[in-house]
Amino acid sequence: MEKFNLKNLLLGAMALCSIGLAGCEDDTPDYNEFNYYKTYPLKELSAEAKIVRDYVKKDIVIAHRGSTFWAPEETEAAFRWARNMGADYLEIDLQRTKDGVLLALHDNNLRRTSNIESVFPGKEDYPVSYFTLAELRKLDAGAWFNVDVPENAREAFVGEKISTLEEVMKIAEGYRIKRDANGEPVKDMTRLNDAGEWVGYYEFEVDPQDNGNRPGVYAETKEPYLFSGMEGDLAKFLTAEGWNVTASPKTIPTTPGKVDVANTNGRFILQSFSRQSIVNLEKELPGVPKCMLLWEDESASYVRPSNTIESLAEFINFSVEYNCHIAGPSIEGKPNKYPDLTEPWMCEMYHRAGMLVHAYSFDTEDQLRKYNGDYFYGGVSRFEDPNRTVQGNFNYDVNSNMFIDGGFTNLTDLSMNYQKREVVGTAQEVLDALGY
Repeated sequence: MEKFNLKNLLLGAMALCSIGLAGCEDDTPDYNEFNYYKTYPLKELSAEAKIVRDYVKKDIVIAHRGSTFWAPEETEAAFRWARNMGADYLEIDLQRTKDGVLLALHDNNLRRTSNIESVFPGKEDYPVSYFTLAELRKLDAGAWFNVDVPENAREAFVGEKISTLEEVMKIAEGYRIKRDANGEPVKDMTRLNDAGEWVGYYEFEVDPQDNGNRPGVYAETKEPYLFSGMEGDLAKFLTAEGWNVTASPKTIPTTPGKVDVANTNGRFILQSFSRQSIVNLEKELPGVPKCMLLWEDESASYVRPSNTIESLAEFINFSVEYNCHIAGPSIEGKPNKYPDLTEPWMCEMYHRAGMLVHAYSFDTEDQLRKYNGDYFYGGVSRFEDPNRTVQGNFNYDVNSNMFIDGGFTNLTDLSMNYQKREVVGTAQEVLDALGY
């Protein structure tokens, strides 16, 4: 091993420094959130992808599962409430029954949101895909809510059914499930199996309490291994129902002054945490707006970003490569206490790639104010004053790219009021008017 003369080594180092430290500083960017994220290499959505991005309006209110606070999540009651309250989108989680029907349901099993323990004892933890639609119709998907959220309990929630994707879209179009004199859903006996048996579909009717709002649908797909071919099934269904904007979409009548998203090219937005599902969605439904959801969990079965610049950039670049027009990061704060992937510098990175930012989930006014940047402007909202000015001194340039373009919420009424939109009444009054 060669020996070094320490004295000569020190003299050499001093000589290098005397050449000028500025050159060294120029070669290595300062690693901090105030400037490095601005220059870190990012891909950008193509011009064609930006056209699809612009199908989606700014400052949208996305009704998370319809509502998890005012009504049983992902039931007719929750979706009718969100529609009449004024949400721009009805958000759902897609799953599929044993006989291939697409459903709106969040959990991997039915234990939490139904009475499956009494109807199918011993099968509480079975996946939804184990059951046919007709079997699932035997379940009560509403009574559990009255126990879990007693302050918002209503007797009319008892007997609510698990929703199909078709039903959610019909609600968005101004319909409801038809019911008999006893309040029971009317079975559609024109849709039978080969043996002549009812397969679980209900009849629809124009909703007499519909107030003219026509929201879009914002649907999440799960990991493909759970529902192989789900994305292809979804594409076929949307095309058949006239909701695929790339395949002769139908005209959905709207009312001036009311929510009209269902009759725009942004009527259906796709979302997923799964990279593989995003790849599949781009193959099956190109030209339809897509959102890549973010979550900080490196132990997941697929890589999700941490809150480092490098990992966030890799995630953004993947999203851009597969034409994800929207980033869907989590926000911090009660009650969920999610990790914060919507910090101002992160939002600037999403926007620099050309993406919109739809964050989840907003449950308090403080969260709405924080992620819309109000606290940089002395607590003034841009919905109160579009010309608001920054109040205070910051180490960075405060600008609109640091904030969100829309949000998922369990409280559509809260977001509507925050945005100074016209509302038809309180949350409770809207439920009353709908017959709950």
